[in-house]
Amino acid sequence: MVIVAYNILAKQNMKSIDIKISFIALLLVLVGVGCSDEELPPFQAKGRIIEITGGCYGEIVLIEVSNPKDIGERGSFTKTGEKTINYKNAIAVPYFSKIGIPNSVPQEVGTWLYFEYREFTNGEIESSNLFHPDYPMICYGNIGPPSAKRIMITKVIDYSPSPE
Repeated sequence: MVIVAYNILAKQNMKSIDIKISFIALLLVLVGVGCSDEELPPFQAKGRIIEITGGCYGEIVLIEVSNPKDIGERGSFTKTGEKTINYKNAIAVPYFSKIGIPNSVPQEVGTWLYFEYREFTNGEIESSNLFHPDYPMICYGNIGPPSAKRIMITKVIDYSPSPE
């Protein structure tokens, strides 16, 4: 009788342990799935403004794209006398005022953007002057823009200003 009772208790204990282990494994799987990068619709991206250039560097908003991982370029950029900015997946877009993005969207370093984009057509960059100042400039020395893939933002879906 004692042996039968012991076997019943042992089986119940094992079932309880199996259920606990299964529950923990399920939680780990769900957490792992939740941490993966979400897949965005085509021609949508998320990123953070890391630099805004002007003058001889060109009128560029430099955005480090976090998702998708393959639309930008790797590189670094240093303004004269400032620290170097390193990036892994950066795009360069024209000033927001030049492409019809409302003034309510902050064009500030640190702002997170969720946006729709498109690539420039052949010759569109050169013919439109979107990255050049509106006034003539004399630049002394060999100053150039940051190395990044040039993209056109067509719509800002959502944004979050930089925390200050």
